[in-house]
Amino acid sequence: MIVKTMKLMVLCAFGVFSSLAAAEPVVKIAVREALELAFRKSGREIADKSAREAMELTLERNAAKFGDKVLSAAGDGGLELIEATAKYGDDVMQFAVEASPGARRILALNAETLLPLARRVGPEALEVEAKAPGLASKIFASFGDDAGKIIANSVPGDDLPRLLTYAEKADSQATRELLLKAYKKEGKTLFERIPAKLVLATGLTAALLYGTVIVTTPIGHTIDKNPEVVKEVLNHSINVFGIIIGLVVILLLWRFSLLPWHRKKKGTTTSTPSGASKTAGETKQ
Repeated sequence: MIVKTMKLMVLCAFGVFSSLAAAEPVVKIAVREALELAFRKSGREIADKSAREAMELTLERNAAKFGDKVLSAAGDGGLELIEATAKYGDDVMQFAVEASPGARRILALNAETLLPLARRVGPEALEVEAKAPGLASKIFASFGDDAGKIIANSVPGDDLPRLLTYAEKADSQATRELLLKAYKKEGKTLFERIPAKLVLATGLTAALLYGTVIVTTPIGHTIDKNPEVVKEVLNHSINVFGIIIGLVVILLLWRFSLLPWHRKKKGTTTSTPSGASKTAGETKQ
């Protein structure tokens, strides 16, 4: 009985080791295939044997850490993605796994500049950059991290440059938030209703956007949902009316000679033909 048990344990152990031995080549084959796809993506190969083995080890380690999607990410990102992972850390591959194929390639080619932004806001930074190369950092700086994530998931790449132009001309962060709300309601037609020439010439204010928002939203609902916008519009209107009233008062005072320098002129002396001087207010004797 003991002998049979020992034989059974040996057979089980042999089976386990055989399975592990069989599984190892499968993983290595998948890694090598992913590396070949990366070669094709980048249009080059690595001839040095030790360099290839180092890349294979990088992929194996990351596949064990983040899952099989690492292999497809390497195929989309190319050799540059594997090189960036070895240089900057495994979180490069982690972001690539979470990103779309186009964003993976963008990260691979611009890891040095995009990685700090991705570490701060997440893979959405890569999606924005993939839609509009060179604009991700500006969009997140203008709109903020939370709004930037919304833009990454909802705004087409063709509209991002125009949206950024309008945001950079906005007079406050509240106006930028309203701009994004207005775009979500209007889409591309927002740029037609508020022409770029007008924005570039006068800037973008909450008052200008407010008229666009209330066209499709009941006034009461807009006030409830955007109290800060209403407050800003009122403050802007009060400032404008104050300036207008001030100008009118100054014009009236000037018209009726009631300004301080007018009173000063009335008190000055004038010379008579005989050489004697009299004040303007002195009566003739």
